[in-house]
Amino acid sequence: MVSRNIPHEYFLLSATRQEGPVVGYVNGKPISAAVVDSNGSRYRFAGIASRDRQGRLDVLSLRQGEWIVAPDLVYEAAA
Repeated sequence: MVSRNIPHEYFLLSATRQEGPVVGYVNGKPISAAVVDSNGSRYRFAGIASRDRQGRLDVLSLRQGEWIVAPDLVYEAAA
């Protein structure tokens, strides 16, 4: 599940901007259908990141091409 050897920061996309319609809400905050990073790469919403009992993000459950965008949203690289 969660690895103490892999910092979750390695799996975070930062400096993203929302793009597309709102597809839902988490804790009252909107979930965008897609985000674009500072390099112009586009990612589409794939789900919610899971956490263990201690509250750590389960980065090992991410598939190739998936990244975490705060707050705990998973986005996958768009083709």
